[in-house]
Amino acid sequence: MIIDRKSSIYEILGRDIMNSPDVTTILRLLSDRSRITILDILMDGRAYTVNEITAFTKLKQHTVSYHLKLLTEAKLTAVKQYGKFRYYSISNTMTPELFEFLSNYSPVEPTKSYKQHFAKKELKQARTCYDHIAGELGVKIKDFLISENIIIAANDNSGIYSVTPSGEIFFAEELKINIENLKKKKRKFCIDCLDWSERKNHLAGALANAILDFLLNNDYVTQATGSRALKITDTGEKFFKDNWHIILTQNDLSQ
Repeated sequence: MIIDRKSSIYEILGRDIMNSPDVTTILRLLSDRSRITILDILMDGRAYTVNEITAFTKLKQHTVSYHLKLLTEAKLTAVKQYGKFRYYSISNTMTPELFEFLSNYSPVEPTKSYKQHFAKKELKQARTCYDHIAGELGVKIKDFLISENIIIAANDNSGIYSVTPSGEIFFAEELKINIENLKKKKRKFCIDCLDWSERKNHLAGALANAILDFLLNNDYVTQATGSRALKITDTGEKFFKDNWHIILTQNDLSQ
C-alpha cells in the first residue's frame, strides 16, 4: 500500500486551520484606518461617547457609530450606558497589548506640518498605553526602578517583575501604593511592554497603572484632550529630576 504523504500533510494542515481561531476577523477590523484612529483615541484609558470621538476625528457620527459597533462585537471595545449616553472604552488589557505590539512593526508616516511634528514629539516623550505610561518617560521610570533595586526581573527572561522588600517600603512611603493590594487584582502585576517609539520595554500591569495614577493625582503629568500624550508639568519635571534622577532628552518640544 502506497501512502500519499503530501496529501496526508495537506489534510492534517487543513484540519488544523479549520480548528484554529479565525484571526482574519481581527486583521480585517484592524486594516481600516478609521477604526485604528478610534482605537488610538481610546488608548488613553478613558471612556468617550460617539459625539466626543466624532469631535476628535474627521469622521461622521454615523461612521463612528458603525465602527464602534464592529469593534464592540469583536470585544476590542466595551460600551456602558450612563443615563442617555453610551460610553465606549477599551475592553481589556489584551487590546492595548495587541495595538502596541503591532505599532512596533508599522511604518511611521512622514511629518507634513509643524502641528504633526509637535504632536509626534509629545507622544514620543510621554503618552498613555491604555492605563500605564509609555514613551521616553515610561522607559526611564522602569530603568530607575531597576537601578534602585525597587523591582527585579524574573530569572527566566519572561519579562515579569517583582517588588523587592525595600521596593515595598519605597512604594508605601513615597507613592502611597499598597503592593499586597495590587497583587490581589485579577490582572498581571508587573510585566514588560515593548515601546514602539523607544524600541525598549516600559512597564505594564497593575503596578504601572498605580504609578500613572500617582503621577496624575499629584499633577506631575496631565492628560491631553483627544490624545494619548502626557504633558509633564513644571512640578513634575522637578520631581522626576530631584527624586527619580530622570531628565528627558526631549524636554524642549519646540525643537
